[in-house]
Amino acid sequence: MSTHQPLDSFVYAVPSSGDSTPSARLTVKEKQALIWCYQGKTSWEIAMIQNCSVSTINYHFANIRRKFAVNSRSTAVLKAIATGVIAIAEIDPRGAHEPD
Repeated sequence: MSTHQPLDSFVYAVPSSGDSTPSARLTVKEKQALIWCYQGKTSWEIAMIQNCSVSTINYHFANIRRKFAVNSRSTAVLKAIATGVIAIAEIDPRGAHEPD
């Protein structure tokens, strides 16, 4: 059994033009976790940055996936960007914890 998702799963990341559903209401920690995920951080790295456990980060991602009705972190990040929950322009590409 393959664990890879078909590319059509990303179709759900883009809101349809007739969709009047409001975007998901995420907590500050959930938004931060999504931003770090967008920057390629693992659960362990995000946990170290946010000073919490890996299971807490995984709990945040489970809530995010439930709120966006998606099955993967990648799709959740795409949906968050598409719905305006997070804005790429506001994300520092170097990251907050990396030296200049």
